[in-house]
Amino acid sequence: MAEILLFHHAHGLTDGLAALAERLRARGHTVHTPDAYAGATFTHITDAVAHAQRIGHDAIEEVARRAALRYRTADVTIGFSLGVFPAQLLAQELHRIRACALVGGALAPKALSGEWRHEVALQVHVAEPDEWVEPEDLAALIAHAPHAEVYRYPNRGHLFMDPFCAGYDADAADEFEERLGAWLARVAG
Repeated sequence: MAEILLFHHAHGLTDGLAALAERLRARGHTVHTPDAYAGATFTHITDAVAHAQRIGHDAIEEVARRAALRYRTADVTIGFSLGVFPAQLLAQELHRIRACALVGGALAPKALSGEWRHEVALQVHVAEPDEWVEPEDLAALIAHAPHAEVYRYPNRGHLFMDPFCAGYDADAADEFEERLGAWLARVAG
């Protein structure tokens, strides 16, 4: 089974993401949920983004790097929106990471001062359209990772998979979780 570092979105480590982590544990995976917000969650996106900007990318990166050091056998990263940054960063830098799932975002590999490692399995889930996902960044990542599984969820909100968030869609969330679970089973081998 996989040992996962799951990075939360701008709303924080919500009950929805915590519940997803529990369901993945019930499937036999080990899931760690580093919390860059030290327990704080934000209902409104404006408050969430303001908090993320206050603490800054350096703090989010530091939390990710500390988690990677603490959980030295973690071999899969999953990032949701804001959490795409640390999930993709670790997948590009750490040779032990063999799979990465990005939900609600993607970064051009060069934005993280590196290249995508071709041996890393990649799964991407994005709403379509999604005002928080830069199409150029997604295209650049896919160009570097042609083996990626990319799923688009038409006419859904940005964080459609989290019941805590305004764009939640139960059907799309179920479809997402089914795809993620099957992919994790394959990459965990």
